[in-house]
Amino acid sequence: MTAPSSSSPRRNHQYPIDDHDLISKLPDELLQMVLSNLSTEEAVRTSVLSSRWVDVWKWRSYLVLDMNMVLDSTPKERLQQVSVQLARLMTKVINNHRGRLERCTIQHYKSQCKDGTLQSWIDSVTGLKHTKDLTLINYIPAIRHYKRANLLSLHPYTFSHHSLSSLSLCGFSLIGPDAFCKCKNLKTLNLINIVISQASVLSGVLAAFSSLEVIVLNVNFLTPRGVLKIENNNLKFLQLSYLNEIDRMEVYATCLDVLDIRCIKVKRDNFILVAPNIEVNKNSWLDNHSRNDCPHLYCNVSSFLAQVETNIWHKILGSDFIDMRRYVYLSVSVDITDPKEVEILEEVLLMWTNGLLELEIFFKHKKSHREEGECSTNDRTHAKLFPNADLRVYNVRLYNFDGSNEEEFAFVSRLVMQKPVILNMMIETSLFPPTKKFNAEAAVAKLMELKYYKNLKIECF
Repeated sequence: MTAPSSSSPRRNHQYPIDDHDLISKLPDELLQMVLSNLSTEEAVRTSVLSSRWVDVWKWRSYLVLDMNMVLDSTPKERLQQVSVQLARLMTKVINNHRGRLERCTIQHYKSQCKDGTLQSWIDSVTGLKHTKDLTLINYIPAIRHYKRANLLSLHPYTFSHHSLSSLSLCGFSLIGPDAFCKCKNLKTLNLINIVISQASVLSGVLAAFSSLEVIVLNVNFLTPRGVLKIENNNLKFLQLSYLNEIDRMEVYATCLDVLDIRCIKVKRDNFILVAPNIEVNKNSWLDNHSRNDCPHLYCNVSSFLAQVETNIWHKILGSDFIDMRRYVYLSVSVDITDPKEVEILEEVLLMWTNGLLELEIFFKHKKSHREEGECSTNDRTHAKLFPNADLRVYNVRLYNFDGSNEEEFAFVSRLVMQKPVILNMMIETSLFPPTKKFNAEAAVAKLMELKYYKNLKIECF
């Protein structure tokens, strides 16, 4: 055999390999790459191929232990029995796995919450396998309402292992923060289809995660009143979706760069946001029985690159990030004179294939540092600024734009010339002094001459 992979210990023995079995002669790291394209179940099955394959799957960097596929086709009266059998197999897989895990996903039945099996699994994959990214999904049959999600009753400090940095919980009822004590290690927390008694309890849970940088909340409160408070100076990404009616929402996050609002029930005047990097236009907040029904994304473009480089959108939101609703609101803050920020803005716009109901652009006026020999955005070709031919923006609102900055005007002119704007472009001038307002009105006249669609309205407000 060739040298073993760095993730597995050196072995002192060799397996007999048929001379015609060329695949089995490959080094461990290549065989593990092959298995990485298989599901956990398929990878485990390769252990029966030959003695050479017995241990290969045991060094994979992630496990997905999923009861759902089997339970979905199991008669209701046999769910308990089948889940116990599956739990034994899942325990065997965890115990046989060697080394450490980057990711582990466990989809289980309610009985594993009650008999201590889930607790044992968590202890094994965190304490022994040093899992970095843990996802727990409680199987809820279609005949049951999600409000009957099972209580997640775990030992104190369950999620406090120093290696665990990302935790996702789906389909549980959370009563208190005991299991989340001393969780300064966690950077990402996803609570999806979670039932919590009241908003103040969730506030207490979130307060235990002082180091969180990413929070995704899809929570239903049994007592639909109260104040939800998020105070975290490390928080960079916050998504709020389908939070039922609460009296007040308070977010204090000095480092917040991305605020993604999907659907929450709170009056716009009771949504308090203290986040210097985020500029929110509450005029676009729809009041429909005190509901905010349309998704909004508020993004500080200068900080968006870090999110893209770490694949945060795909990891946390998956395809639902784009397809949650057909039309959404997108709000960005950008320095058009900074080539890097323009590049990032292009990446942001590429994500929206189904159309933007409204695009808000806050122009930041700061002197961007340019490296020697670096061109400004005016010196670059702009023909491909909107490379997504399917991009459609029905309404555009511009803030801090008066047309006097050549690079900003060039950017806005491409919006009206390259088809993405369909109905309206509104330029905020109400706070401008007379001279700046005059410049803005002159810019509108120039843009009207450049527009692609005859029916496109360009106005000041």
